[in-house]
Amino acid sequence: MNDKQKQFLQLRADGLSFDKIAVEIKTSKPTLIQWAKLFKDELNDMKFQSLATLKEQYQFSVKAKFEQNLKHLQKINEAFDNFDYSTATLKELATVRNDITGQLERLEGKTSFIQTGLVSTCEYTGKKETLKVTLNEIE
Repeated sequence: MNDKQKQFLQLRADGLSFDKIAVEIKTSKPTLIQWAKLFKDELNDMKFQSLATLKEQYQFSVKAKFEQNLKHLQKINEAFDNFDYSTATLKELATVRNDITGQLERLEGKTSFIQTGLVSTCEYTGKKETLKVTLNEIE
């Protein structure tokens, strides 16, 4: 792979169109299309890495989403505590609170602890099974 091809892959992974890349690196669009086919796997890997880096940079992870939702829920609960019930936005706050609570419950349902050290024995077969605990089972 030569330098122009590497430059093409980087620009393409960054989302530039074939037309813009053709002008920038002074290569014909049909050649770029051939390169895209030839280096399809490398291009996909670069796109993945680029998006993974962005995701990490902006902490768009399950943990970050969970923390963010908890912060929002805390603010809404504080607003409920200080809410002037003579206004009409209580319904809106309740809707948002329910949405965030639902998001948290979905995240909790996906999160489990497998190495609990807890074992269950089947009363019929005597077979032992390690118990898994999900986050939403913890009170």
